[in-house]
Amino acid sequence: MHSVVRRQGFTLLELLMVCFLISISLALAIPAIRNTLVTDQLATGSRKVISLIKSARSKAVMTQQPYLIFHNPAEQKLWYQEASAEREESTDVKRHSITLPADVHILDIKQAGGANDQNPAKDGLWITKQGYMDKTAIHISDGSNRSVSLLISPFLHTIQVLDEPVQFE
Repeated sequence: MHSVVRRQGFTLLELLMVCFLISISLALAIPAIRNTLVTDQLATGSRKVISLIKSARSKAVMTQQPYLIFHNPAEQKLWYQEASAEREESTDVKRHSITLPADVHILDIKQAGGANDQNPAKDGLWITKQGYMDKTAIHISDGSNRSVSLLISPFLHTIQVLDEPVQFE
């Protein structure tokens, strides 16, 4: 008796066809992914603001000093510095600053527990030496009228990105 051994697997032609189909799919998908990640100015601006806030909170905890985050709407710049320092953008402060993309603007900054006469955009956002902040919403918009709200948690170092504006009672 002759036994027939059947080997299971893929032929070289089948493997080449699958590789060819995958490469065509990637060639079509990569420009769209790159376009979404790189050219979405609103997302880029939001990431920059979140990064600056997290960096300022970490610096406050590390140095055990309170910090302030300031916003210059004319130059679309945000920076942080020690609360005891002068409010000028010195060369040391420029290392801790970001400039938003051209089409991205901060519409407003609102704090849940802020006093009526305090303007967080002008007076700065206070960060305690433990890294705590008041509950704050930063509304950001781009040139195509899309907007997001960054909701800063007071005690956790988390920042939520929401598609709708946040209002405090």
